[in-house]
Amino acid sequence: MKKLFNIMLALLMLMPFMHINASTKTDALIEMLKEQSKSYDGTVTYENDEIQIEWFIPNSKLEQVSFLYNENIIEYNPGEITSYEEASESMSHTIYATELIRAALIVNGYSDEEVKEFFNSEDKEFDYDINGIEFKSLGESKPYTSSDGTSTLTVAPISIKIDVAKANLNSATDPAFVTKSTTVEDVVNYLNNNEDFASTKDNGKTIFENEVSIDDDTLTIDHTFYWEDYYNVSFYVEDDVISYEDEIIDYFDAERALSHQMYMRQIIVNALKINGYTTEQINNFFSSETNEFNYDVNGIEIKEIGEEKEYYSSDGEESILIIPMSYKIDLKRANLNKYKVLEGENQKISNDKELTFRLNIDYAVFKEEGKVYVDGKLVDPSNYTSKEGSTIITFNSNYVKTLSNKEHTLKVAVNDGEVLTHFTIDDANTIKNPNTGDNILVYIILFGLSIVGFVLSKIYFNKKRFN
Repeated sequence: MKKLFNIMLALLMLMPFMHINASTKTDALIEMLKEQSKSYDGTVTYENDEIQIEWFIPNSKLEQVSFLYNENIIEYNPGEITSYEEASESMSHTIYATELIRAALIVNGYSDEEVKEFFNSEDKEFDYDINGIEFKSLGESKPYTSSDGTSTLTVAPISIKIDVAKANLNSATDPAFVTKSTTVEDVVNYLNNNEDFASTKDNGKTIFENEVSIDDDTLTIDHTFYWEDYYNVSFYVEDDVISYEDEIIDYFDAERALSHQMYMRQIIVNALKINGYTTEQINNFFSSETNEFNYDVNGIEIKEIGEEKEYYSSDGEESILIIPMSYKIDLKRANLNKYKVLEGENQKISNDKELTFRLNIDYAVFKEEGKVYVDGKLVDPSNYTSKEGSTIITFNSNYVKTLSNKEHTLKVAVNDGEVLTHFTIDDANTIKNPNTGDNILVYIILFGLSIVGFVLSKIYFNKKRFN
């Protein structure tokens, strides 16, 4: 189970991390899924209380992507893009180059967290003179359609240049470049020894393999993608609660169940992002051996509903080892916490009332280290009172009047966890306070930080639709 979650997390690292304003959490989730589906020419629809996801995966094949390098400088220039095939190739090279950049930064001493933080930053810039890394747009983004007219890919040509020896994340005008002697060979060795990059498996079945080599000033990545058995999926939704349960009888059902399990994990991660969690927080929670999903606490339920079993294809040449699962997620309150709201969750009040929440946090702990946030902004203690029981927090009416007429997020944090919930101010006379944090910062990851790029790059070759 942990392996499946880790793979799904990797699949999501490339995706834009953004807050989306929408009338319901389901609407917000649909918008995020639609944005992500563009990466694989998929479609997402929401009709009659059902989310439907259609996507396309290519036939398995070996792909080689090559980059020229000279004296530890790696370069790629797509030249003029005139066809769908050239656009696909440009996209693939850009994705691989992103992983090369990430690897170069890591071998130069940066941690994964530092790299992610830099890529997440709104004010980051890649300046070759400063960072040893250059991304340069060579033209406007244009759509390109395949010869059979079934797929369209919109890309902008981008040239890329990396000085592996001095790749860094500095932003100072006069940077001190990393002085350690780093070579292209170091990057190649790092990638080939990186377990997630070299080979990824799920339930014993290989999804993809990569191998990097260098020869005659050319760096080549051989990429083999094996798993092409995902199918279109659908999920039942009611009042922002999504539920799904596997029913597996034969190999065909097992294939479809894998598709649904993968997308339920995607939905869970996206719901957590929409509710304010960072990629790092999600990753830390999923990778911990002690954390569990409990519907009453987390708004997420994941259950094994049967024994692990192997299913064979009709010709006996393929098999799938799978555990049947059931999932349930309340999008409004999806969270990663052991703490929860005992009273007051998702309440709706007018702006002339006090606002009270009761939480299962020990009051002594809250008094010593507790902090209260509304819409991500720390609230001054003068705006609320607290008392024991376990912890009861009441915002005074004067503070409530400053909140705008919409849904708000409440976070109460202590050192070993936090509570996230929502409430809605519903009053026509609401006064907006510019200091309450109503303007939500939008983060977009410009470049992928994970191996998913190597999986997604394949969807632009030999399109095959599964129904």
